[in-house]
Amino acid sequence: MNPRRTRRWTGAAALCISLALFAAACASDKNKTSSTDTSASLQGKTVTIFGPEVEQEAQGLQDSFKPFETRTGIKVRVSGDRSFEEQIGVRVDGGNPPDIAMFPQPGKVTDFQEDVVDLPDDVADDAKNNFDEGLTDLVTFDGKLKAIPAKADLKSLVWYSPKAFTDAGYEVPTTQEEFTALVDKMISDKKTAFCVGLGSDAATGWPMTDWIEDYMLRLKGPDVYDKWYKHEIPFDDPDVVEVGQYVDNLWAKSGAVFGGVSKVASTPFADAGLPLLKGDCMLHRQGNFYSANWPDGTTQGPNGDVNAFYLPGSDDNPHITLTGGIYATAFGNRPEVLATMKYLAGTEYSNTRAKIAKGFLSPNKNTDTASYPDEISQNFAKILKDASPIRFDASDLMPGAVGAGTFWSACVDITTGTDVKAAFTAVEKSWPSAS
Repeated sequence: MNPRRTRRWTGAAALCISLALFAAACASDKNKTSSTDTSASLQGKTVTIFGPEVEQEAQGLQDSFKPFETRTGIKVRVSGDRSFEEQIGVRVDGGNPPDIAMFPQPGKVTDFQEDVVDLPDDVADDAKNNFDEGLTDLVTFDGKLKAIPAKADLKSLVWYSPKAFTDAGYEVPTTQEEFTALVDKMISDKKTAFCVGLGSDAATGWPMTDWIEDYMLRLKGPDVYDKWYKHEIPFDDPDVVEVGQYVDNLWAKSGAVFGGVSKVASTPFADAGLPLLKGDCMLHRQGNFYSANWPDGTTQGPNGDVNAFYLPGSDDNPHITLTGGIYATAFGNRPEVLATMKYLAGTEYSNTRAKIAKGFLSPNKNTDTASYPDEISQNFAKILKDASPIRFDASDLMPGAVGAGTFWSACVDITTGTDVKAAFTAVEKSWPSAS
């Protein structure tokens, strides 16, 4: 079997493949079609979309096409599967791809770049106007854009209790210096600073990778970050070790982590922030998606039981932001498919979905933040809109054996006493060779 095909649907490796920015195959005539081609009527045409979202999330995506369907006459049919990463390879290899696929990692697009079409210039222009170039560069090959950022996860967030802050006289920090000073003040006040949990079954360790990625951006900047995930510097490079040591030292402060650092690997990710509600910790650094883990009845927002603030950036990059998300790609060049991709690249889609789908965040920087249904979502959207530069989750851009393997296990090892340098050297030795 073609090894490229095999790599598409082989367990964890398929989840976080390497992002190697090599030139795409020469574009065929099918890739030269414009999305504005009106030579054939679009009325009654059907476009199928397949992705990882199911139930309410998939319904939110489906409903977001209502104004598009009304205007164009195109029928959009959305379906989803939790095992998308496996199923998309099966479908493409079997000659039955969807018209549009929603990939949960940009690196995954690399594996299918010969199958998906180059997006027309008008779609690429919309993408250039609406998205941070750090997001579109990840899916651009030989100068051709292959995918549209369609959904965002905002990771550079810290959850807290507004009431606990008010009672203690704390203020939300706006710089890294203020953030570290706040942590030290909490510890001196005998208040545990952080709740941390790395437990996630086979994926145990991943939450710490987000901490390291956030601080790689803040301490070393986006250029070093890019060299790191592309393996242009080794995983045990002094800059990388310094960042890992920074996070380790932050957690190692006496009274910094609820239950102690040695317990975080056995603390389930989904439960890790809950002690914040009881005042057992003051801060929980986790993405916007953690909002679904608060118990029913927990109010969220500036006046709620919990709220979240942006993890302050650096002096050089005050709005630098770590994200994750979903990318849309087209497997066909029919006019109705390209018209649908153009819609996904625009603000009508993002504004529509923001209004109707709770928990959705758009990477489109021109989305109207007033479209979001509640104050906390509007605040998250504003953070994302102001974010610059944006960088995608590095572990999702590394080879699966590293980003979804040895990087995770190294994080666990560090919390149980392994030296950061030794742990990262083990990751470096695990990096797949180019041959």
